[in-house]
Amino acid sequence: MMDVYFNFSADDHVREIAKTVLNGFDLYWYPDYHDAEAQVIKDKYVLGKRTRMIQTISAGVDHIDITGIPDDVVICSNAGAYSISVAEHAFALLLAHAKNIIENNELMKAGIFRQSPTTLLYGKSFGIIGYGGIGRRVAYLAKAFGMKVLTYTRSKVDENVDETIDTMADLFRRSDFILISVPLTDKTRGIINRQLLPNAKRNATIINVARADVVSKPDMVEFLRERPDVWYLTDVWWDEPHITDTDLKNLILSPHVAGGMSGEIMDIAFQLAFENVRNFFEGHPKNIVRKDEYRIKSERFLGI
Repeated sequence: MMDVYFNFSADDHVREIAKTVLNGFDLYWYPDYHDAEAQVIKDKYVLGKRTRMIQTISAGVDHIDITGIPDDVVICSNAGAYSISVAEHAFALLLAHAKNIIENNELMKAGIFRQSPTTLLYGKSFGIIGYGGIGRRVAYLAKAFGMKVLTYTRSKVDENVDETIDTMADLFRRSDFILISVPLTDKTRGIINRQLLPNAKRNATIINVARADVVSKPDMVEFLRERPDVWYLTDVWWDEPHITDTDLKNLILSPHVAGGMSGEIMDIAFQLAFENVRNFFEGHPKNIVRKDEYRIKSERFLGI
């Protein structure tokens, strides 16, 4: 019996996507709970006696209680589902800064015509921390701009990577632009900190489209005050939606919208999540979460 329980409210459009992708499956929807072999969730799950697999709609799983999931139950993230949108947003932040878009817009609206130099992307080094779906898409776009792509990752790389760097410290030293695109786990929490940040090149730009807590807040805020030449462009902030400590000139923010909130983006996310449920029953699920990375406080490897 192939049955799936969807533990979230869904409109007819989402249900139709599920019906199409999971043709032949028995589908059950919140709030009418059913103890199914597979469960699709946004943030909460209900373990049943028959639960074998949990599939998230989200790419990250740091907001989910991984510790409550037994070892014999597989949990899969939706990694890669939002890669195109997030990569585009990363470049939106980058270009807004490199081309002085925000400053020039404010001046022009105030009736001030003041021209200033902008930064060229062509020929610059783009360092990527974490080479999953987002990192790969960003690398693809970076190559289109004529940039040199460096990576620090445990994942396999592709033809868009010019060089894999052994330590994050070395990547910081060599990169004009740095992308943070790793999931938040026990291993990655706070890895961007006071030991690593001083390695940044002069006039470097750090872009975060991952999670706020991958970066140490006190260390980053202090560093940005000490190094006004370095800019931090981020779609995530600590303790959202309570936003504080943003009185920094070398900072550009957006309100956690890189993943996209439009229907066209969510349709892709639902489609991929539902397809992976089918993958599970066929014996080849993708994006299986390593539960140990959310249970054990591991030593943080910086390689400095």
